[in-house]
Amino acid sequence: MKFKKIILCVAGLGFAIYLSSCKKFVEISPPKNQLTADKVFADSTDANSAISGIYIDMIQSTSFSITSGGLTLYPGLSADELSQSAKDADINALYINRINIENRYNAVLWATAYKYIYDANTCIEGISKSTGISQSVKNLFTAEAKQIRAFMYFNLVNLYGPVPLVRTTDYHVNDLLPRSPVDSIYAQILADATFAQSNLPKNNRSERANYYAATALLAKVQLYRKNYNAAETEASKVINSGLFRLEDDLNNVFLAGSSEAIWKIIPVYPNVETPEGFNFVPSSKTVSPKYILNNDLINSFETGDARKSKWTATNVVAGTSYPYPFKYKKARTTGDPSENYIIFRLAEQYLIRAEARATQNNVNGAQADLNIIRNRAGLNNTTANDLATLLTAIEKERRSEFFCEWGNRWFDLKRWRRADIILPLTKPNWLPTSVLYPIPQKEILRNPTLIQNPGY
Repeated sequence: MKFKKIILCVAGLGFAIYLSSCKKFVEISPPKNQLTADKVFADSTDANSAISGIYIDMIQSTSFSITSGGLTLYPGLSADELSQSAKDADINALYINRINIENRYNAVLWATAYKYIYDANTCIEGISKSTGISQSVKNLFTAEAKQIRAFMYFNLVNLYGPVPLVRTTDYHVNDLLPRSPVDSIYAQILADATFAQSNLPKNNRSERANYYAATALLAKVQLYRKNYNAAETEASKVINSGLFRLEDDLNNVFLAGSSEAIWKIIPVYPNVETPEGFNFVPSSKTVSPKYILNNDLINSFETGDARKSKWTATNVVAGTSYPYPFKYKKARTTGDPSENYIIFRLAEQYLIRAEARATQNNVNGAQADLNIIRNRAGLNNTTANDLATLLTAIEKERRSEFFCEWGNRWFDLKRWRRADIILPLTKPNWLPTSVLYPIPQKEILRNPTLIQNPGY
């Protein structure tokens, strides 16, 4: 299929070693557990193919893995964004915050995250041992693998809290790893993302990780760690680069040519656009969507907010209205995908910087960043004018801008310590321990050093 060839070639970040790799990639499978590093990484073409293979694995599914919609759906159910129209007990458990330790969807999140971490570790080890790759190219590919690993750990630590810190492919070591403290996980994330930032190119070719993808991740991590000056600095590097701009039309934000995409994945599954378009958009106007936007979210949009009119849609079936996410608008394609699956985009950097500035008492700077996002949505400038009102405005703006997108609402409520205040209003079964997902039971049985999260 044509678009599969595109991802293999476009994935090259513009370097000559990448531009010649498409034919070679067809001949070499993505890294699998049974492949040895010296076989996969004989030269730079092999290494490029292996890294490309991780991206393909991350998106070549219509089911909800950690990188194919799972981080939108499952935390969206656990927070106050989504519910289901069908009757799936494991989905309902996520919605009512009563996740069984054997919940199959939770198990997929964990397993797919660690699969991509293993693949990244395979690349890092294989590249390091290779004698056919120059040191500068080794640094480049290692940086990309570390960016992927950092991104996986960022999501794992925010879903589960302490998790095993796997940095090798040695199963004798990995099978008995205990959970590492949150601070240690974040230290590894920062180290990996910083290495990526130092060794990836400064361009806007967002189909593969670049300097700005690493910088965007660092900005987010520093915000979560309450290092506000560092968060502002990193976000400003992206904003001030001049390589990205907000789309004037919200309908263009998630298109393949979006000017605000910092890091994205090109869909490769046959005849499918993006996993979220495939799973969220009903097959016709007479069909109930599988997943429905909560009324509380729908009612939270300000009058005139274009994000409601352009990023949500509603089917009326048998007299009942079913609103659903409509950021990604196409479920299927017969050619090249018109939409790409965006991981980081410029709007997030403005709101990261707004929050960082507000906490540093830079009222004017925080207002300016907020207003850029609000004005793009068709809203007037914010009236917030001090720390308390700015933080409230930022919380509202983040909800409107990032609903049903990479678990942002769920993670925000937890890091702000707002989950115990907000979620009991609509979640009668809410418990403080619900802020962390359980470690899947099969992982506990496999590794006797793992200790379950409280409440499970």
